Amino acid sequence: MSWTALTMMMLQAAVPVVTMVAVLVIAVTVRRDNPLRVAPTDRPGILEQRLEHLDRLLAAGRITEPEHRDARARLLGTL
Repeated sequence: MSWTALTMMMLQAAVPVVTMVAVLVIAVTVRRDNPLRVAPTDRPGILEQRLEHLDRLLAAGRITEPEHRDARARLLGTL
């Protein structure tokens, strides 16, 4: 068997493994760094604090009414 044939066989065996590892790394990274993910609100008072903060942002004009409504819905969806 030539070196070329042996190299090709090794590459053909390694490609699925490398692909699987790459997919796993991407999946973990995307899941961890998802900016749309809302942090859990399982500690007492955290949900209330976040809702009050949204109200203050709305009152100060830093966010719009639709943004306030969407953020509030995301927070309440974490219960």
